[in-house]
Parts: sequence; C-alpha cells; structure tokens
Amino acid sequence: MPQVISRRVVSTHTANGVLNGPNGLLSPRSDIVLERAEDEGAFAAAEGPVEHYRRTVTVEGAGGGQVQITERFDYRLDIPVWRVLFTIPFSRALVRGRELPWWHPPDRFTSRQAHVVALLATLAVVAGFLGSLLGQTITFAADEFGADESAQGLALALVRLSILITVAVAVLGDRQGRRRTLLYAATGSILAAAATSLVANLATLTAVQAVARGLSHALALLIFVFALEESPAGSRAFVASMLGMAAGLGSGIAVGFVPLADLGASAWRLIFGAALAGLPLVAFAARRLPESQRFETARRRPRDRPPLEHRFRLMLLAVTSFAVLVFATPASQFQNEFLNEQRDFSATKIALFTLTTTWTAGPGMLIAGKLADIRGRRMIAAVGMSGGAVFALWHFTLAGWPMWVLIAVGALMSSSTVPSLGVYRAEMFGTVRRSESNGLLGVAGVSGSFVGLAAGGFMIEAWGYGTAFSVLLAGPILVAVLVLVFYPETTRRSLEELNPEDAEDA
Repeated sequence: MPQVISRRVVSTHTANGVLNGPNGLLSPRSDIVLERAEDEGAFAAAEGPVEHYRRTVTVEGAGGGQVQITERFDYRLDIPVWRVLFTIPFSRALVRGRELPWWHPPDRFTSRQAHVVALLATLAVVAGFLGSLLGQTITFAADEFGADESAQGLALALVRLSILITVAVAVLGDRQGRRRTLLYAATGSILAAAATSLVANLATLTAVQAVARGLSHALALLIFVFALEESPAGSRAFVASMLGMAAGLGSGIAVGFVPLADLGASAWRLIFGAALAGLPLVAFAARRLPESQRFETARRRPRDRPPLEHRFRLMLLAVTSFAVLVFATPASQFQNEFLNEQRDFSATKIALFTLTTTWTAGPGMLIAGKLADIRGRRMIAAVGMSGGAVFALWHFTLAGWPMWVLIAVGALMSSSTVPSLGVYRAEMFGTVRRSESNGLLGVAGVSGSFVGLAAGGFMIEAWGYGTAFSVLLAGPILVAVLVLVFYPETTRRSLEELNPEDAEDA
C-alpha cells in the first residue's frame, strides 16, 4: 500500500496558520479526495478513487522556537490493472496542494466510478485489438489466397454485414444488462478471431471475421455506453478519451504484430492466434465488474414509445455516422494497400509508419476530452472532423517525410472527435434505448462504409488516391456543418437532464 510522508519545519508563530488557517492541514480536503474528519488530526475518504485512505497530521517540537509538522498519507487506489500508472501522479497531487492536478478529469471520481471505468478501459484494449486485426492483415491474407484488390474490397464490404450481429447484441444489452452481454461478446469475439487463423480461403476468412467483428463492435459499443453511464456529468468526454486511448493501445498492439507477416506467406495467421491472450483479461474483469447502476434503475420502467426528440436525434446521428465513415473507412482500410503497392512498404515498414504517425492520437484525445468537458464539444468536434480529413487526404498525394508528417497531424486532429463527437452517442438517448440506438447508428455507419469502400475502390482504380479521397471529403465537411448547426451543447449536463424520460427514474 503506498505511503506518502510530507514534513515541514516552521516557526511556532506560523504553525497555527499552517494547521488551522484557510485550507489548513487540520481541515478536511476537497480536491482529488473528499475527506471526513475522524480522530483529532486524522481524516478518511468520504469520496474519491480509493479503496483505502487515511491522512494523519502530527506536530512535534523541533527546538529553537520551531515545530515539525508531518502529514502522512496511507492509501490504495481503486483502479484495477492501471493502478501502477496513477500511483506516482496521485501521490504527488496529495502532497502538492488542494486543487485538482492538470492531468485529472474535471470531476472527482468515486471509488466505484474509478473501479468500473478502469475495468472497462481494460476491455477496451481487447476490443481495439480485435477490431484492428482484419484491417492490418487483409493485404497479407489476400496475397496467400491470390486475391486482388477488388476481392479484398468485396471481403471488407461483406464483413460489414456483421452489423446485424452488433445490433442484436446491442438490443440484448438494453434488455439483459450491460455487464453480462459485453462479457459474452468479448469471449465470443476472441474465440472467433482465433478461429480465423485456421481458415482455408478468403471466403471462409470473410465469414469467420463477420462473426468476430460483429461481436467485437458490440463489445466496444457496450463498453462505451456502460462507461458513460457510470461517469460524472462533467467528465464524460474525458472518459471517452480514456477509452479511446485504451482502444488505441489495443490497435497499436495489433500493429506491433504485423511484422510477423514478413516471416512467410501464412505467418499472418499468428496475429489472429494472439487474440487468445485476451481471455485472461475478460476473466479478470468478469469477477470484478458490477452492473450499470443506471441500467438497474431503468430496467424497472416499462419501455414506452420513444419520444419525437429521440427519433430526431437518431436521424441526426445516423446521418453523421454515415458521413463520417464514407471517408474514414476507406482511408483506414486502403492505407496498408496504398503503402504496400504505391510506396513499396514492407510489412515491417507499414507497422513502423502506423506506430510513428498515430502516436499523436493519444495526446489529442486527452487534450480534447478535457477541453470538451470544460469549454464545450461542438467547435472541437467540427474543427477536428474537417481538419483531420483534409490532412488525411493530403497525405495520399505525397511521398517521403511530408506524408509521415501530414498523417500524424491528421491523426491528432481526428482523435479530438472521439471525446467531443463520439460522446453524443451516449448522451442523446435514454437508458432503456441507449445500446439499441447505438447499434442502429452502427447500421448507418456500416452503410457509409459500404458506400465509401465501393466508391473509393472504384475511384482509386480509375483516378488514383488523391482524386478519390477529394470526392469522399464531402462526408466530413457535412458532419462539421451538422455539428455546428444542429447539435446541442451537452457539457456538464446530466444524462437525466438531457433525456427527460430518464428523469422519472432519477
């Protein structure tokens, strides 16, 4: 258990101010931890991201008209898996002052909130890994099976029919619970991904990956919904950015395995087999993850006809999902093919390019998440969406180091939409329809992916990458306009305030 001790020697004249003045050491803290007084000079946590917490203040004579004031903290963070990353920053924050540190979300977290979000972030790593496997390996699998770019595009398009599985699982999440459904989805998607390593042809790979992708997308959807239901009202965008970073870590791990494909024609299969490493993480989370409190409350209320506002929001976000993925999906899925065929990159160089140019997404998400919770979401979302797409388009027209720089800037800008725009998918719908609505938005997104892949593949072969993505850029530009004109500002508003049908349960 971490123990932090802070000692200071002061004159007896100033000791009283240090101990009993405004925010004196003998007054309860209200910052990263909300304290309650226990014994004289002893304080426990009334609220905070801790399993155990105790602060004691003692005063001893130091001679020469001076005293030594010792402040001791004994605590244990309630942050499973990720605790080691937060222990040192948390210890420094306790010693340095009574304000939230710069790296902290805008709101203080309770023990339960920290516990649940940490476990869901762990599962987000698994979801990010599983969701990236096909895109990172399709070009190498196609080489083994003798499939051309058109066959790859058809396979990628058919895999997106897995959205039907995602919607079915999302509906179960609204009826059977977030926890049970996401754990089943996680287990199923891992096993299906591992089974992909055994396929004999591209058609079988497509079928097996349809199951794996449908379940992994449902997993990501339920993680997102669950986490935002448990988050403080003023920190939902920040939590979304943390989940995005965790998923990005999973994607980065998948990219890190790509060099294995250089070992031989069938070596790409090893990357899918690595998915089995996610099973222990799912088992770990299953033993510790409670059910969503908002779901437990809402499940007691009968499902009424959705209000008109719900249908308008669903349509607005559906158009947004379609327009985003018209550009983003082909930009992502054809990236490795572009690097391999147009720039003559090996599998190892592709992995190096991806890891080198996407690291900016992590800081971009964290910064945007905090700004979106403090300043508002709409402007950040609009600038990030349009700017990120422009830089992504630009990098398809160049070679050499400018290509690397442009995609890194594009990743930074695009990542800002994860917390600023993505958070609306949970905020705009009531609890009893939140997962289902996100599943339906997935249908709109897959439709955009279909159109983007089909049109993009055709235009790339006919006119080249630059012209193709110039046409597809219309999607992100439309989204930026929709966000600025029609989206409400949801910063620091509770989910019950945003969805009056939930207020009856609050």
